[in-house]
Amino acid sequence: MISSGANGLNGIVVTSRRLLGFSSRALTWTKIDLGVNEKILERKILPTFMLIRTDRELYGFRGVNGLWLKEALGVREKVRRLYSNDYGAVFLTNERLVGFTPLLGGFASKPLGVHEQILGVDNDNGLILVSTTRRTLVP
Repeated sequence: MISSGANGLNGIVVTSRRLLGFSSRALTWTKIDLGVNEKILERKILPTFMLIRTDRELYGFRGVNGLWLKEALGVREKVRRLYSNDYGAVFLTNERLVGFTPLLGGFASKPLGVHEQILGVDNDNGLILVSTTRRTLVP
């Protein structure tokens, strides 16, 4: 075991080979295997969902039903920042925005234009708004 934690509906155990998520709502443990030599870089445990960022994947755990979801990162894609609130999260990468909404589904992404720059991120009434030089996005 590398680490563990709990918050709200969720509990997690992180090992070198897998992620174990516990849903107190579904009363079940579910696991998802990590890739060979995959390194965990960031972990966020919120009351209704959890997020794990590795050097290759983004993992989301929905505490309501105990499901793991994942989104692959590109070969040269790097996460610059994670923003989250009780309703969802947004990963800002050098190539796109990746949103996670545990109540409505899972991961969704929006590519950034070649010269599009992030101007700011606001949390407005539970929505995470990302303003760029071209548009305002709600991932």
